Amino acid sequence: MSFGPKIIVQDVATFFPMVWAILRGKYKMPWATLLWALVCMVYFVSPIDALPDVLPALGIADDGAFIVWILVRLHQDLENYRNSKTEKPTIVMEAEITNKNKTDR
Repeated sequence: MSFGPKIIVQDVATFFPMVWAILRGKYKMPWATLLWALVCMVYFVSPIDALPDVLPALGIADDGAFIVWILVRLHQDLENYRNSKTEKPTIVMEAEITNKNKTDR
């Protein structure tokens, strides 16, 4: 499977709503996925990087590369989340059939 810019943009747009849904208990998925998502968010906002952001281009490139790597790891979970949002809920109704004739009493 190839990951082009369109898929990466779609995954980034899905990432934060998915994490928010997980944290609120509205969506269930493996804890490893949540852990990777949180690691990605912490790394992105953390001032401690593998390459400091003050280095021209390299400092920002390592953040971008890390985020893309995490998104590739989480792609299937992000796809499952998108699919769960587009599926229509199944409505199940239960009924009991009774025959109440006057002769049954």
